[in-house]
Amino acid sequence: MKLLPLLIFAIFLLHGSEVRSQDLFSSGARSHSLAGASVGLSDCWSVFGNQAGLAQTDRTEIGGSFQNRFLISELSTSSGLLVFPVQSSVFAVSLSQFGKNPFHQEKLGLSYARRIIPKLNFGLQFNYYRIFLSEDNHSEASAGIELGVQYLFSKQLVAGLHFLNPFQTGVQTASGTYRYPSQINFGARVQLSDSFSISTELENDWSQHVIVRTGMEYSILDKFYLRGGFSGKPYQIAAGIGFHLKMLGVDLASSYHQYLGDSPSVSFHYCFGK
Repeated sequence: MKLLPLLIFAIFLLHGSEVRSQDLFSSGARSHSLAGASVGLSDCWSVFGNQAGLAQTDRTEIGGSFQNRFLISELSTSSGLLVFPVQSSVFAVSLSQFGKNPFHQEKLGLSYARRIIPKLNFGLQFNYYRIFLSEDNHSEASAGIELGVQYLFSKQLVAGLHFLNPFQTGVQTASGTYRYPSQINFGARVQLSDSFSISTELENDWSQHVIVRTGMEYSILDKFYLRGGFSGKPYQIAAGIGFHLKMLGVDLASSYHQYLGDSPSVSFHYCFGK
């Protein structure tokens, strides 16, 4: 079974080259069910989508997420987060792991967000990356940043801009240089009614590769949520549901890649305080 780590590593590299802009550490089943359209969202999972969305958080929250990418356990992602407001600022700590031993990656994020002016939110995150390589039984580490803004035109319209790894952080391996995903996301979330919203965005990986992501969310009494979305190219469709019971929220999602198949995910978050 010594060939298994090499096979997983090869799938990972091929997948990364085919869909270079996809962040392996993206988390939160709500975002997954919206086909990744998260730049205009504002919740604790903004720590992975657009850190500016954290600025509207007024309570301490914890959360966890798991995604089984393409139903291959070696390509799964597990994540956890802690978000806590301090006066007019919001801080967050997040940790994600992609893959399993002997080959896997980790990402530790430290986030800061605040409202600069009444309609403008800003977020910044410092990332510490570590990749474990089975080929020579050691790990390599590097650092990067993320930053984002959100502008609240009104209660019904929020526009967002997010930069992931703009300096194209990478590590040197025996197989060559591996660079972590770098991308720009720009989009908006439109609240068409009290119960229905649409999120859409453009994603570019610092090249000519552009992806359009669109998701829709319908809520029933702010306790039950139905979601769906699509993106391309390559084409993906997604769907999911969510439950919010007092301080606890649970989200389930599944996305389908036109070439690689299904990726189910589940996440939860718990709010402390009123």
